[in-house]
Amino acid sequence: MTLPVPTIFFSDLDGTLLDDDGSVHPDTVQAFRELAAQGARIVLASGRIPRTMAAVCEALDLEGPQITMNGALVCSPLTGEIVHGYPLEEAAVREHLAFARDRGLPAVLAHPDGYAAPDVEPLRNAIPAELLTEVTDLDQLAGSRPFKTYLLTGRQRFQAVLAEAYEVFEGRYHVTSGGADDSVELLDLHANKGSAATALATRLGVPMADVAAAGDGLNDVELLRAAGVSIAMHEAPQDVRMAASCIAPPRSEGGLVRAVEQLFAISPSPLEQPCSDPDLKGAPR
Repeated sequence: MTLPVPTIFFSDLDGTLLDDDGSVHPDTVQAFRELAAQGARIVLASGRIPRTMAAVCEALDLEGPQITMNGALVCSPLTGEIVHGYPLEEAAVREHLAFARDRGLPAVLAHPDGYAAPDVEPLRNAIPAELLTEVTDLDQLAGSRPFKTYLLTGRQRFQAVLAEAYEVFEGRYHVTSGGADDSVELLDLHANKGSAATALATRLGVPMADVAAAGDGLNDVELLRAAGVSIAMHEAPQDVRMAASCIAPPRSEGGLVRAVEQLFAISPSPLEQPCSDPDLKGAPR
């Protein structure tokens, strides 16, 4: 049985909606425009800063507020209009930077328009130069009210640093990943994609039962659990897949677009049984 088109569809970007090169595939544009034409409001839910989400908003004709920086800021990347946000206080920033320094990790603070760090050299391969600003004055850096602290761990150290961060910051800050398993992010305790989606849906008068969501990383788990219908990417880790109600086909076979077409019958030739594909059957929540 075909599922009703959701009132809001929240989608992660990297590893989910975007191709591997960071572009928006024409098939994705077509599928999401058709979804919107049938009444769904498309909202991005990304770990990215607003500045690097603007091009995707333009490609998909998204003018309203989007979830940015893993839920720490809900705003329009096109106009800068802020719905709500959780900037980090000075004491939090100092604590995060000390955690990174003690473990020899490059740290960067995320703002809507770019990143600031005490030393940009270790970051040059990970972040475009035009987005990076070096701020050597610790007082200035700590008081800059960023929305998240981004720690570059690399894949080898990711799990160990993540476990340490959970232990050190439990109950005081939200600890998550940058999407891929090569960075750990520290945010306000109340900031995550799930709580941001719930707040935005409530603002729009939409119950979460009428919401769908898609994602592929640790930073998507709260979002997938909160949505009435949720899609984990086929390549997602097992704990992320367990948080979703459906699993998309492999990205090589259409990934998110194929899942959306099947679940909501927006394909020009929709399947009679949209969830009959083994990869689209319900997974334990």
